[in-house]
Amino acid sequence: MAELPLEPSLSRTLMEANECGCLSQALTVAAMLSAETTLLPGRSKSTEKKRKHAPSELPDGSGWGDHIQLLQIYEHWDQTDYDINWCKDNSLQVRGMMFVKDVRKQLCQIMQKIGKGSLDVRTNERLKESRRDYRNLRKALCVGYANQLAERMIRHNGYRTIGFKSQLVQVHPSSVLRTDEEGMLPNYVVYHELIATSRPYMRNLCAIEMPWVAPILKKLEKLNIKKLSGGSSHSEERIEGENLNLPKKDVDVAGPTDDRDSRVQAARERFLARKENR
Repeated sequence: MAELPLEPSLSRTLMEANECGCLSQALTVAAMLSAETTLLPGRSKSTEKKRKHAPSELPDGSGWGDHIQLLQIYEHWDQTDYDINWCKDNSLQVRGMMFVKDVRKQLCQIMQKIGKGSLDVRTNERLKESRRDYRNLRKALCVGYANQLAERMIRHNGYRTIGFKSQLVQVHPSSVLRTDEEGMLPNYVVYHELIATSRPYMRNLCAIEMPWVAPILKKLEKLNIKKLSGGSSHSEERIEGENLNLPKKDVDVAGPTDDRDSRVQAARERFLARKENR
């Protein structure tokens, strides 16, 4: 993982995707997320009127979330043989998409070296996979983003992050995550980043399933964040040392105190004895 110039969550996703047989898709998602921005701002109405072609119709992620949408956008561009005009027609930054292509190529080369063999990193079987639910890819994302999970609240589309110091978060308005027939979002999601504006939002989400989350929750319950950080063990040793020294201090302090009381009592008895003799 250290050889990959990516965030730990994306590096772990690629490793898991290689085991699940969806490395090609995971490489595309990692490359798309590595680009600063690939989508242009919305075009004005005056600009739309001047154009003769139909308005942009980008993939919607099949309702599974933003990671799947990024994958579908790149695959559609790949089908056009990386046509620059397709990017312009769909309000995509040409420079950003070319950067994504270069990043993906570099990641493929690194994964080939790590794997020490031939890996399937080609963008093939797109049409077959588009009819599925991207199950393997979403499972790989769940494992990779194990520390960036969120659970939907009961009868509410707000989420609570899972793990150390959980907090209430909302889905970013730009997300393509789809609701069900009752208007509810998926029970569990992974998110790429949290941004704080007027309220905390999750950006770049992907729907996951409970059976994938359950093993992660068991590991999180046993995880000791304070011990891993190194701060707790030092403080515990210091406290234990203080506790061990407490009895000695008590003995040292108690000894002189008892001796002083005995001397005071003896002096009082001598004073009373002299007073009686007078």
